[in-house]
Amino acid sequence: MKRSFLLGCVSLCLCMITACGDDDADAMMSDAGGTGGSGATGGAGGSSGAGGSGGNAGSGGDGATAGSGGVGATGGSAGDGGSGGSGATGGSGGDGGSGGDAGGDAGIDAATPTPSSCKRGLAYGHHSDADLAALQPAVSWWYNWAYVPDQAQRDGSYRELGVEYVPMIWGGNFNVQNAISDIPDDANVLLGFNEPNFGAQANLSAMQAAARWPDVEMIADALGLLLVSPAVNYCGGSCQDTNPFNYLDDFFDACDGCRVDRVAFHIYVGCHPTGDNKAQWLIDHVESYKQRFSQPLWLTEFACTDAVSFDEQIAFMEDAVAYLENDARIERYSWFSGRFQGIPYIDVLGDDGELTPLGEAYVNAPVNPECNE
Repeated sequence: MKRSFLLGCVSLCLCMITACGDDDADAMMSDAGGTGGSGATGGAGGSSGAGGSGGNAGSGGDGATAGSGGVGATGGSAGDGGSGGSGATGGSGGDGGSGGDAGGDAGIDAATPTPSSCKRGLAYGHHSDADLAALQPAVSWWYNWAYVPDQAQRDGSYRELGVEYVPMIWGGNFNVQNAISDIPDDANVLLGFNEPNFGAQANLSAMQAAARWPDVEMIADALGLLLVSPAVNYCGGSCQDTNPFNYLDDFFDACDGCRVDRVAFHIYVGCHPTGDNKAQWLIDHVESYKQRFSQPLWLTEFACTDAVSFDEQIAFMEDAVAYLENDARIERYSWFSGRFQGIPYIDVLGDDGELTPLGEAYVNAPVNPECNE
C-alpha cells in the first residue's frame, strides 16, 4: 500500500512508501503528518542548534517489507521505513553524560553468534538482486525495518550474493510465534524497536518498551540471535522523549536484568562544520554514545541532511565511514538510504543494479583491515 504525508520545516515535501505487512503491520501504519526532530542538547560542547521536522514516517511493519520514511529538514530525518526527525544540523554530540554501564545484561550467551568484522550496511527495503550485487563488494549486510527480507530476496537469493539480512522487531504490536517462524534460519542478529521515543514511529514509552522486551528476548533466545537495543534518535513534535539518552536510561532502569547485547541509534546532522572533517558533528554524537554505554554500538541510520550536491554528501560520507570503520566500539553501521525521493543526494542506488556517485563512494571507501582477513 502507499501512504503520503507532508513534512513541515524549511518547506521540505517528502513522501513515504510502505509495503504490505503481516497481521500486525496495517495497524501500525500512520496517515498523519507531523513535526519531527528537535535540537540535541549539548554532550560534548553545547547545544546542537535547531532540529528539523521529522514527519510521520510510516512503520516498516512487524514482518512486513519496509517502506520509505520521511526525512526531516536541517538535521531532522526519517528512516526508510521508519525514522522520524533527528538531531540538529549543528553542534556537537548529544547529551552524552558520564561513562559507565547504562545498560541491562550485556552478557552474551555462548550460543549467540559473533558478528562479522565487516561493518558496512544499508538501511533500505526495496532491493533487487542486481542492487545487492552492485553493493556487495563492500556492503555486507542490510535491514528493512521488518523481520522478513525484501520481496525479491525472500527466496534466499541474498545468501548467494553474500549479503547478510538482519531482521527487526519494529514496534510493540508483534506476535512472538509468528516472528520465530518467519525470521530466516540464517539470521544472526535481531534489531529492537525503531525509534520508540517517536510518536510517529514505534511510539512506546520506556516503560512500555521494557514491558515488551522479554518477548523480544524470547524471539532472540529461541533463534540464538544477538539482541540489539531499541534504536533511538533526537525527537521533536509528538515524542515519548525528545532525548535519546534519557529514553535509553529510563528503558534500562525499567528493564533491569534484560538482555541487551548492543546499543543502536540514528544520527542525522549537517555536513558544514568548521574544520576539515565534514562528519565532525556525527563523530561528536557517536563519542557521546561511547561515553554513555559500555556495549558495542550500531549506528543503524545516518546521513547528512543539508548537502546541496553529491560532492558534499560524498565528502561527509567518506569522513564518516573512515571514522566508523576504524573505531573499535562501532561494530556495525548502515547508511540511509538506497533510494529516497524526499531529499536529494542521499541515494546510493540509481536505476536497477546501478550505483549513484554516492553509492560508488560508499562501495569504494576503505574497509577496516579485519574485514579483509
